[in-house]
Amino acid sequence: MADMDWSQLPYDLISTIANRLNVVEDFLSFSGVCQSWRSVYWTKNWRQKCLQFPWLMLSSSSHGGNNNNAAATFFSFLKKKRLQLSLVPQARRWWGSACGWLVSIGGGGGGGGGHQIQIHLLNPITRLHINLPYECSIHKLFVFNTTSFPSDQMGGGDDDDDIVPLVVAICGPRGSDLAFVRPGDDSWVMVAAAAAAAFKFLTLFQTHIFAICEDGSLVMVEIESVAPSVIHIAAPPNYYCWGRDGLLYLVESLGDLLLICRYETRSITDFCPQTVSFQVYKFDFGVKEWMELDDLGDRALFVGDHFSVSLSASDFPNCKSNSIYFTHDRDSRMMVFDEQHQLPLPPQQQEEGRLDMGIYNMTGRSIESFDLGDHDFPLHDATPPIWFMPTGSS
Repeated sequence: MADMDWSQLPYDLISTIANRLNVVEDFLSFSGVCQSWRSVYWTKNWRQKCLQFPWLMLSSSSHGGNNNNAAATFFSFLKKKRLQLSLVPQARRWWGSACGWLVSIGGGGGGGGGHQIQIHLLNPITRLHINLPYECSIHKLFVFNTTSFPSDQMGGGDDDDDIVPLVVAICGPRGSDLAFVRPGDDSWVMVAAAAAAAFKFLTLFQTHIFAICEDGSLVMVEIESVAPSVIHIAAPPNYYCWGRDGLLYLVESLGDLLLICRYETRSITDFCPQTVSFQVYKFDFGVKEWMELDDLGDRALFVGDHFSVSLSASDFPNCKSNSIYFTHDRDSRMMVFDEQHQLPLPPQQQEEGRLDMGIYNMTGRSIESFDLGDHDFPLHDATPPIWFMPTGSS
């Protein structure tokens, strides 16, 4: 057995072995055995069978000054180790998502002279790469997997032919506009926004897109109608009091729509924000009101500037129940693109300070820091650590 040449196993058998793996990290290790095993990886002949545990994307960098050859460092909480994956192309700004996609914004770096801002979708596991049309004044980007778009432009596998990404942007000078795009579209489609306040966060809930606004109001975004628009659903929670810099998230969790409010304080020495507590509300669609939750039970929530997901903690080793995992989330000011020059605002105009991330325990109302190992990690100049849900089936 010790002398067996594993590369000589039949392809169908290798594929069968791959499909017995449940987590992306194990599949990546599997693909490193030899060339024939790696071929299963490159042909994407692996069907993911369960929800994964989010990764934390720590940094990205180019190799040897080549803007078209980049890599990113991810941290796997499940395996408690760092992973490095290739990213093409190199970008000035990255967003993560809960459905396997990274979104990048950056210069073209090719011929033709001048800077060409480009937007890309990338699945770093499958290496699937999709170009999107550019839209300036983007504040935040959200990616949702939908089934409403023809699949022939995606080149996906048989089981995923109907699954395609929908990218929705909070845009405009004040973040009070919405626009969306799908692969193959020549331009973004603007949504007729009737909300009185700026949009703060979007999520997909039971096939519908919902948004929470700066004033705490809940709206539904009608994407598929002839004239895309926003429909008011509910007023803010009782005793709602929030400023322009408030951090609000929406997430679907066990069939419920949850609103997470994140409270901060600022250091008197460097004015850097630091998270101190959270409040969680569940929306009652019957009476159209929010109800506060003091306990999340077995749930673990993951939130970030563009990301939200809910997991059952009992499904994953070392996952803390009744907790909220959060990342540094003061980078909304970093995301605004200068409309005149179509380039990210310079670093000196971006907020600097300590990274604000950790695990908030709802029972003890306490916060513990992430354990990312003993070594420091470099930060991308415009992207603090972001959540990313790995998937091999995008």
